[in-house]
Amino acid sequence: MDLDNQSLYIILGGIGQIILWLFYKILRNTKIFLIVLILAILLALLGYLNISRESLKMPNGNAATWAFLPLFFMIYYWILRNLFLIIFGNEPLMTGYMQSSWEQGEYRKLHMGDAIFTVLTLVLPFLTTLLF
Repeated sequence: MDLDNQSLYIILGGIGQIILWLFYKILRNTKIFLIVLILAILLALLGYLNISRESLKMPNGNAATWAFLPLFFMIYYWILRNLFLIIFGNEPLMTGYMQSSWEQGEYRKLHMGDAIFTVLTLVLPFLTTLLF
């Protein structure tokens, strides 16, 4: 594996976050959440240890920062899910454009909280990496 390849970090981080975002329901299981969190920490550690490589520098930042996306997703997911449970008393649902909860096989209607949860879990990890 070539650790100097910018694409490696972009693919691992970007695809990792999208996969977590798409399959967020499995993260409700505490055991699975902890296993995925450990993997996200290891990926972020890989990015952190290689962030000073000159070959990973890009015009708008560093490719190694993409390795932090899954970890940031896990952190934001945990915070936002727990807030959602406290505020609304049920599990959040990811929403799609013009989608109804019945299409997801869920027991309740979608509401604005679900839309906010969806957007924040997708956008906040990317915005956080821009701070680096």
